[in-house]
Amino acid sequence: MKKNKKFFYIILFLLLFLFIFIVANKAVLYAQLGKFYLKRGSDIKAQEYFEKAYNLENKDISFRKIYVNSLINSPLTIKAQERLVEIAEDDIQDSASESAKYFLKNLKKEIHNKYPQNYVKQASYDQKIMHWGKMPITYAFKNVKGVPGEVVLAVNDAFDTWERASSARIRFEKVSNLNADIIVNFTNRKRENVVSGRKYVIAYTVPKYTGNRLDQMILEFGVINLEGQFFTPNQIYNTALHEIFHALGFMGHSYDEQNIMYMSKEGDIFNDERKVLTDADKTTLILFYKIKPDITNANELKYNYIPYLIFGDNIEVNDTKADEARNYIKKAPNVSAGYIDLAQTLLNQQNYTKAIRFLEKALRLATNDEIRYLAYYNLAVANYYDGNYELAHIYIEKAREIKDDKDLHILEAEIYLKEKNLDKSIEEYKTIIKYSPENIDFAANLASIYIMKHQYIEARKVLKDYIKQNPTEKNNPRLKSFRILLIF
Repeated sequence: MKKNKKFFYIILFLLLFLFIFIVANKAVLYAQLGKFYLKRGSDIKAQEYFEKAYNLENKDISFRKIYVNSLINSPLTIKAQERLVEIAEDDIQDSASESAKYFLKNLKKEIHNKYPQNYVKQASYDQKIMHWGKMPITYAFKNVKGVPGEVVLAVNDAFDTWERASSARIRFEKVSNLNADIIVNFTNRKRENVVSGRKYVIAYTVPKYTGNRLDQMILEFGVINLEGQFFTPNQIYNTALHEIFHALGFMGHSYDEQNIMYMSKEGDIFNDERKVLTDADKTTLILFYKIKPDITNANELKYNYIPYLIFGDNIEVNDTKADEARNYIKKAPNVSAGYIDLAQTLLNQQNYTKAIRFLEKALRLATNDEIRYLAYYNLAVANYYDGNYELAHIYIEKAREIKDDKDLHILEAEIYLKEKNLDKSIEEYKTIIKYSPENIDFAANLASIYIMKHQYIEARKVLKDYIKQNPTEKNNPRLKSFRILLIF
């Protein structure tokens, strides 16, 4: 009897030891299972276990090498591409990261050889890719009363032209609902800028987005020339072609005068001949919509490439935007947009003093409230990062006089936090959460501030309210550090 009891405890001890060993070496176990399935030709199953091992931070060199090779030989899904970039640029620099870098470099060349005529590198908006992920893309007209039918028809024709050029990738649907994806707002106001000494009337497009969700594109369309007459249908058509590509999410310009996205199309307004999309225009659209976006309205489209393969890392993207902004300023020295774009690239480089100088110039040249708002907001951002909180508050108030939106409250909440004014930061975050109750970061930030004040009941309430409204986020890793507050 005693022998049986002793044997039982030995077995129990061994099982406990084995359990602890397995838990402590899960990453190794998953890696071995991945190798096993790889040898048996079960690539999908092998990839599944390699992914688990990688997520558990398996840093074994031999495993990383095998994992990279399996990714390279996989169908190269978006997830596989993202993982290769992650390994290429992580802190561990070994043969696996070198293999990933070499492969990605060649893949970039292959993509650009496949699409030789394009200017897609100018597409980004604030270092992000933004476009529609759900088809059809709806559009609607606003303030049509009094606008000649032939003018409206010309804009419709421009939408049709881009749809045909997309090789069935893009589909548009005209609707009457002003909740449409794209709103074309006709205006009789004269919008004047100066390029190379001559005045012309322009349209412009403003993106509306919340976090990573694209809400709407507003296309403000001036239809009256400086003499008080309507532009001709062809002049409207040419301008619409240019702006619709912006409304599709392409926020940059081409350097080639032949392309519809050349930054200055003032000649088209005076020239009454319809433009034709170039091969570069068409190829740019097709490639652009094959790239996984950072900001979109849905994840329904299937994408071929991650942004990194087309645009490079953040430094490369920023350099491209800086070059485009400088070119814009050279062509249009009296237009605010170029100075704002250049200032944003300088903010990304942490060159705040120079950014402020360009933003002040943009403000002096601003011709409408939309531009003034952008200048004030970015001046507030620049002064915040430069440590001049008092001036940042002033610019926020000036921007708020034009429109009060979530971005201003987010910035002000962070400034108050830096100033250790926790009460005011809390009030700002309460307002922010009203704008975006689904955003986990805002709830977590507010809870963290309450914890700083040792107000744990309030912190718990914020988190509980968030989970109640977003039950699927209950196990989000972002809430891991708050687990003790959520136990009861």
